[in-house]
Amino acid sequence: MSKLSIDPGSSVTNLTGSWRTQTPVMKNKWPPCGQTCPASEDIQAWLALASESQWQAAWRKLTARNPLPAVMGRVCYHPCESACNRKHLDSAVNIHAMEYFLGEMALANGWQHQKLNDNENNATGGKKIAVVGAGPAGLSCAYQLALRGYAVTIFDAAEEAGGTLWSGIPEYRLPKNILKQEIEAILKLGVTLVLNCTIGDIHGNAPHPHKRISTESLITDYDAIFLGIGALKPRLFQNSQYTDQHVLTGMDFLRRVNQGEELSLPKRVAVIGGGNTAIDVARCLRRLDCDVTVVCAQDPHGAHLAHPGAEIPASELEVTQAQREGVEIIYRTAVSRLVYSGKHLNGVETCRVDKIHDRHGNFNPVLFEGTETFIAANLVIFAIGQEVDWCGLERLIDSGLSKVFIGGDAAGNPRFAATAIGSGFENAMSIIDYLSGQKPYFDTHKKAEVTYKNLNLSYYAQSHRQTENAGEKENSGFVDTISLNESTACKEALRCLSCGVCFYCDNCWHFCPDAAIIKQADNYTIDYDFCKGCGICAQECPCGYIDMHTVLHE
Repeated sequence: MSKLSIDPGSSVTNLTGSWRTQTPVMKNKWPPCGQTCPASEDIQAWLALASESQWQAAWRKLTARNPLPAVMGRVCYHPCESACNRKHLDSAVNIHAMEYFLGEMALANGWQHQKLNDNENNATGGKKIAVVGAGPAGLSCAYQLALRGYAVTIFDAAEEAGGTLWSGIPEYRLPKNILKQEIEAILKLGVTLVLNCTIGDIHGNAPHPHKRISTESLITDYDAIFLGIGALKPRLFQNSQYTDQHVLTGMDFLRRVNQGEELSLPKRVAVIGGGNTAIDVARCLRRLDCDVTVVCAQDPHGAHLAHPGAEIPASELEVTQAQREGVEIIYRTAVSRLVYSGKHLNGVETCRVDKIHDRHGNFNPVLFEGTETFIAANLVIFAIGQEVDWCGLERLIDSGLSKVFIGGDAAGNPRFAATAIGSGFENAMSIIDYLSGQKPYFDTHKKAEVTYKNLNLSYYAQSHRQTENAGEKENSGFVDTISLNESTACKEALRCLSCGVCFYCDNCWHFCPDAAIIKQADNYTIDYDFCKGCGICAQECPCGYIDMHTVLHE
């Protein structure tokens, strides 16, 4: 008599699944890059297509959420790369360069967006939507609605579409012809663009240079209204007089530079602020041959790992490039007053910052008395933030109308272009659900489930990160960088680890000791009659697609 509890025999006759105390579960997860993308792009999916040189398919997958890839590849601060698990193996996938590359390829080849609904009137009921603001939020919202066949009109007070993408980002970071081309591709979906047009009720009798449409007519003529007006009203320092000679705001300076205006600038300039606008201003000034000092109330990057809000909010890459170009940054310092000699500005008096935030967590620097220092400057540019200007739009925002939606910077979202694009998408989906009588839809993802600890990194070979060719030497003027080429782009896309998403490597099928993994044409299934829950499939899965769940026995 055998000492075994069962008789020897074929494993097929023994349902080893009855031994199981844990069960493998196969499920695609949302990778950390997509989880952290403010526009909620399915980055893993379009990288997978790019790795097979399916360039147009990759571009279409990317533009399902982001209609401005050539723009965002240049200006996005790419938090996706900070979250990329590949950095624990060698270095993060160069996602922003891939986005840049696909956007450039689409423009070079004349690829056009394709509507999702062929019969517009039947699909949308002839509904009309007004979008106020032609910035990234408004463009994104209009794009998503137009893709689905809705009639959309964008109104903007400026002479050019793009919002702060047009007026607030220097040419060396974002060539205006690139922005124009991607906006034109959106308009070709049938979107109507009305520029030099102010929406709002008239305050006083002062003449206005733009065409003006009242909020009442907007409410009457359109079935839904999206307000993506941005935050364009600059915060001012105390009661300073802002003049061309002595004091400017950062947004006004960038607007004038972008318009090609000839500026008479002194040699010494102080820039006050620590955001991307302040760094953009400083880098523009260096290109205009000024000596620049940036006064920032926060600490450098990496100084507060547990409290990143106490660090300079500008992109670390932008800060590094600015310093290489000769910009001096003085941290943990704030301006106490401007120093004049008669009507001539001599500089600014600064103090060390004691506390950056108040007890409620709001940015409210407290200065150290007795630490005063003088910084010589004949021009001061304040880039200390912007606010939303609701003047004339009170009827829309105070009435509680269900047809009015607010997004982008105007809704208080983090003030990044990628966030505005994501907000535009969410509002477009909510507008569609509102017009169809359904509950408003908000596109959110669960917390990222896949960390590098869930991956089996031993299956991935180390691979050198493909970087952009250096088309911009430090402080070489208002020029753009050069993207990847097809060869380097394909290599870079192949570096994606496909975190949490099965790429059919067959490891689970090969290593299962019970032949319980069944390989099918486009997926795998598990025969739980024979799976005894050994967990080998999960251990050998490179990308974290398989989880082991405990079996609860009654």
